[in-house]
Amino acid sequence: MRRAAIFHAVARAGGIAAAARAIGKSAPAVHADLRRFERDVGVALMERSGRSLRLTPQGRVLFDTIGRALDEIDRVRVYLNRDDGFVTPLRIGAVTGFGRYRLAPHLFATMPGARPILFRTGSHDDLLAALLAGEIDLAVTYRAVTAVPVESVELAGEDAVLVGAVGDVGSLDTIERLRFVTYDEYDYVFGHWFDRVFGRQPKSLIRHDHCTELEEALISVRAGRGATIAPLDACLAAGLEPASAGRAPNTLYLCGIGGALASPEAATIRELLA
Repeated sequence: MRRAAIFHAVARAGGIAAAARAIGKSAPAVHADLRRFERDVGVALMERSGRSLRLTPQGRVLFDTIGRALDEIDRVRVYLNRDDGFVTPLRIGAVTGFGRYRLAPHLFATMPGARPILFRTGSHDDLLAALLAGEIDLAVTYRAVTAVPVESVELAGEDAVLVGAVGDVGSLDTIERLRFVTYDEYDYVFGHWFDRVFGRQPKSLIRHDHCTELEEALISVRAGRGATIAPLDACLAAGLEPASAGRAPNTLYLCGIGGALASPEAATIRELLA
């Protein structure tokens, strides 16, 4: 990081001597750090233009990225030294439908205004990756996790339902003739619903529209482009009433690493959803 900052200073100043004066280091030391950083990156970052240095195309991309990182570090430094005291943010993620329509409304309405909240939504795999990377401290997902170092406990329940202009769906034969709108990780929700409602999976499924996010999939369903299976709360929020085919109860789990599940924050989340 130190060498990255040196590179950024040289590029901003347009030369080694000017950068050395700006940061209070000797020109040879700046030159050595710059060359070492360039070797670490593995591509040429700067080239000479007359008596000054200019960025290569690769250097420009890295310069912009490092600039954003340094700005973020400075912003956090100021935040950590606030006169009104530093308050640890609550860092939590949740699977999209449950997070947006169940957890977020309770969380933002209940947490004290002085407590910052870092809230993210995503897929099960996205949330576990963020948890393992230390980007969040708690994750709410629909699969129990037993792989070390992640621990999980049951947190809440939700119902998966079929929505759309589906008519009579008393059998899987009818289901197999429907057009479906899918979304990322739909396979888990669909599979769970079929198992609970019909006891088995359909032989085939007609996938029509596909959206990355659940919300866009529900917009497609509302426009009459097909049917989908999704959490009840998300469907009701989108103005979609469930079909009479049945509901599949599902369990949500709170995940954390180390002692996170025994933390006051975890207790707060459990109380919110009790």
